[in-house]
Amino acid sequence: MGRNRRLGKDYEYHPEVTEAWMYLGMIRLLVKRLARAA
Repeated sequence: MGRNRRLGKDYEYHPEVTEAWMYLGMIRLLVKRLARAA
């Protein structure tokens, strides 16, 4: 998660927005790993 610049700094006022960005970061990481494995 440290590679996602947006997640490195937490400026969001709503925890739901921060949670959504975390999910997007995890999805991106998984997609990259799957693409490498294929």
